[in-house]
Amino acid sequence: MAIKRKGFKPKAKPFAMMLWQMGQSAPYRALSFTARGVLMELQMQYNGSNNGDLSATRTMAKDWGVSSPNILQKALTDLLDGGWIVQTRTSLFSRHGSRCALYALSWYAIDECPGKELEISPTNTPLKTVRDLTNSD
Repeated sequence: MAIKRKGFKPKAKPFAMMLWQMGQSAPYRALSFTARGVLMELQMQYNGSNNGDLSATRTMAKDWGVSSPNILQKALTDLLDGGWIVQTRTSLFSRHGSRCALYALSWYAIDECPGKELEISPTNTPLKTVRDLTNSD
């Protein structure tokens, strides 16, 4: 019989999980299908230590099936207004270079992201709780 080493965990395949409570809530269902898709794509970028370094660029959105920059912007605005995501860095376009906007999932703590020049400091606790997000009041 094999002996299990203490603290050893087999490497699991990555996955994105949405809590049932979130997916069944009225605020989530009020989101457009595009906003739900963008939220899921942002969730799939999250690896447990990069919350605050999630991006949704026009190029990425085309791969996701969002063909219009206006539709992507509306979806991001809906997610920001609903409190589902937080913008951690604004986009910058100039002749000296550019950088994309970065986001964080609001129900996880914001992680330290070295070299990303985040405009929001890392947190130990989430900015919103699942209860905050799922209440339709």
